[in-house]
Amino acid sequence: MYARRADRNDGRMSNGSFQEQIQDLWRTRPVRLPGRGHVAGVCAGIGYRYGVDPVLIRVAFVVSTIFGGAGVLLYLACWLALTKSGDPVSPAESLVGRGHSSDSGTKTIVLLVALAIALSTVGPFGVGLGGSGLISMALMLGGLWLLYQRQPIPPPMPTGAATPGVGTGYPGTSFSPGQFGANPFGPGTYGWAAYGPYTKLPDSYTPSAPPTPDETSADAPAEAPTAETASAQSDPVSFEKSPTPDPGVDAPAAPFAPLEPRPPAWDPLGVAPFAWDLPEPARTVTPAVQPERKHSRLTTTVIGLAILAGAAATAVSVATGSDWLNPGRIGAVALAVIGVGLLIGGFLRKGYGLLVVAGPLIGFVILASIVGSLDLNSENMGDRTWTPLTAADIDPAYSGGFGSFTLDLRNVTLIEDKTVDVSGQFGEVKVLLPPGMNVENHCTAQFGDAQCLGDGLDGGVDGTDGPVLTLNADVQFGSVEVRRG
Repeated sequence: MYARRADRNDGRMSNGSFQEQIQDLWRTRPVRLPGRGHVAGVCAGIGYRYGVDPVLIRVAFVVSTIFGGAGVLLYLACWLALTKSGDPVSPAESLVGRGHSSDSGTKTIVLLVALAIALSTVGPFGVGLGGSGLISMALMLGGLWLLYQRQPIPPPMPTGAATPGVGTGYPGTSFSPGQFGANPFGPGTYGWAAYGPYTKLPDSYTPSAPPTPDETSADAPAEAPTAETASAQSDPVSFEKSPTPDPGVDAPAAPFAPLEPRPPAWDPLGVAPFAWDLPEPARTVTPAVQPERKHSRLTTTVIGLAILAGAAATAVSVATGSDWLNPGRIGAVALAVIGVGLLIGGFLRKGYGLLVVAGPLIGFVILASIVGSLDLNSENMGDRTWTPLTAADIDPAYSGGFGSFTLDLRNVTLIEDKTVDVSGQFGEVKVLLPPGMNVENHCTAQFGDAQCLGDGLDGGVDGTDGPVLTLNADVQFGSVEVRRG
């Protein structure tokens, strides 16, 4: 077996107690990266901290916002609790006086008010779609816990994320540049502090010449080393500063040699000096060959699996004649496969093309769930009018798919109480009543306009005595109208 490196972040789970892991999760919490995000950098910080694509984090927040509103609540909480890159503390800690944050106090108070409003729509006191807010919040927190178990050790901060003047790691690891002191060698004589913009330079420079060697000593033959010389050589080397040469002794200056023009690079032999003043020819820059990127097959594979899953669900629905597998649920099966592909792609940093498919598919599933099953036959398409002549001819229910549907009861005289349901999915629904019929109508338009009689029993021109017609008129997308005459 190979020994593990001590500094390797291989994503192994922590072996501490649950309380210790919770404390470590908070201690190594992400840092907001506004420069890499769209709003406050929450998703970018979480994605960088746990090694996940930030797009996947944004999708999770959006989905949890749609189903229960927990996404908005958690995003605002992260905005307040997570430290911004370059700040020593978070906005919430800055508000209670534990440090300074670049977010103003007014902005923090506005975020707290928005958080309180979002909190009122989730939980036991909220109206979050029948408890779906608590479920989505639990799923989001569970996903955060799994991400921490996958990568408990935070990575180093990205380059350029910290604010100049402050070195920032994860919460609890920030330091100021003054912590390590200034230049340990002090201001140097030859560094940037040696000369300033207003330093006066000398008017002239006199080069110092080396001392003139003694001719007699140069011509004398070298003598054999004496005992004193040997003892001097055996002495330790002295590191004292050598005496400076006498600046009064000047050496004769060498004669000035005029500078000769050098041939350019295009004429190395110097055979055309008359053209040396021409500009250098432009160099041909060869563009660097970009390495070919290997296209991932994850997107096409997942889309193919989603199509196969949807086709299999459709085949089961047709074979069994089940109304449960409607278009909305079949689309949800394909969407589940796309969601699994997005999870895998988030960890592998691949499969970005799945987002193009997931968006329209989510819209289709939501729309199909609202509309329900569609019966696309000729009887439910186009303009239709039902005109019963007697009370016995009235059917219990009338329905249509696409078009304009009218129920004309102006020729009917009730002899007993009746209940009629009139519904449409896309289009217009009208009910025409005689002037004296007693009617109690209930009208509903999911997405559209409803113009009906008043609430309660409406007796018309002759009062409320006699049989009553209970009318239930409903339309999904369109308008519904109930009127007399």
